[in-house]
Amino acid sequence: MNDRQLRYALTVWRERSFSKAAGRLNVSQPAVSDQIRMLEAELGFELFQRTGRGVEVTYVGRTFLQHAEQAMSGILGLSETARQLRGDGPRGSFTIGFSSGVAQDIVPRVMASLADLLPRVRLEVVTATTRRIQRFILERRLDAGIAIQSDPRSMPEELVSERVGSIEMALIVPWSHPLGKRGASAINLADLKDERLIVNEPDIGYGQFVQTVFTDQGLLPNVVARADDVDTIKLMVTSGVGLAVLPRGCAAAEVALKQLRVLPIRPQHEVPITLIRHPGALTPAAEACVKRLRDALLAETEAAAARAAG
Repeated sequence: MNDRQLRYALTVWRERSFSKAAGRLNVSQPAVSDQIRMLEAELGFELFQRTGRGVEVTYVGRTFLQHAEQAMSGILGLSETARQLRGDGPRGSFTIGFSSGVAQDIVPRVMASLADLLPRVRLEVVTATTRRIQRFILERRLDAGIAIQSDPRSMPEELVSERVGSIEMALIVPWSHPLGKRGASAINLADLKDERLIVNEPDIGYGQFVQTVFTDQGLLPNVVARADDVDTIKLMVTSGVGLAVLPRGCAAAEVALKQLRVLPIRPQHEVPITLIRHPGALTPAAEACVKRLRDALLAETEAAAARAAG
C-alpha cells in the first residue's frame, strides 16, 4: 500500500468514476484501475462496485476510505511542517476579522497591501458581527479586526482601537420601492419614521448609528426586524420586509442586478472605521500584517481628504 494508491482510490470515490478520476489525476484510466486493483488485492476486499449509475463505494470500502482520507491529510500536514522547518513554507499566520457590511467595501481596497507577505504568511479572514469580532480578539482567536467604531462604553477595556477611515451610510430599498423614484435625491431620515426598518446590532456598530440618528431628531425608528448579518438584511429588504441603513458599498452587486437601490441620506453621514486589536504583542508575521493594513487604510483616508479639499 502506498500514498499513490490511496490518492487514486480517494479520487475515484469523490468523482464516482474511474474515467473522471483519471482526468483529474492526469493519468490514463487503465493506470487508475491497475492501482485500485493492487490496493484491493492487498486489502482483501473490494472498494468499489460498478453500477448503471457509475461507481459506488462498498460498505467496507467507505469505512476504509474515510480513514484513508484522514491519513492522507496527516501526511500532507507533515509535508507542510517539513517545508516550514526548511524555511520554504509560511512562517506565520494572520487572522483578521471584518464586521459584516464593512468587508465588502474594505477587503477589495486593502488586500493588495498584503500581497507580497502572503507567500510567507497564511491569511485567515473571518466575517462576523462587531461584537463577535471583539470577543474573538479577546479570546486570541483573531489577531485584529476592522469594524464600525462603537460607543467606547461597549468596547471591552482589554482591547484598543484606532480610527483608520470612514464609510458612508445610505438607505437600501427594494428596486421597485416608491422612494427609488427620487433618483439621486437625498432622503431625510426623519421622513422614514413610519417606514419599517431592519437594523443590525442596535446597541453597537452601524445599528447603533441608526438608533442615534433617529434619537438625535427626537424620533423613534419603526424597527420591525433585527439581523446580525448584512447579507441577510439585504435579502430581507429584497423580500419587502423593510428598509435598512447600511454602508453604501455593501449593495453594489444587488444594484447591478436591479434588486436593490442605494439612496443617499440627508444630512450625509459617514461612520468611523476602526482597527481593533489586543494590546499584547502579536507574532512578527501578524504585526507586519496589521501595520500594512493600518498604513493602507490611513493612506486612503488622507488621499480622500486631499481630494475633498482640492
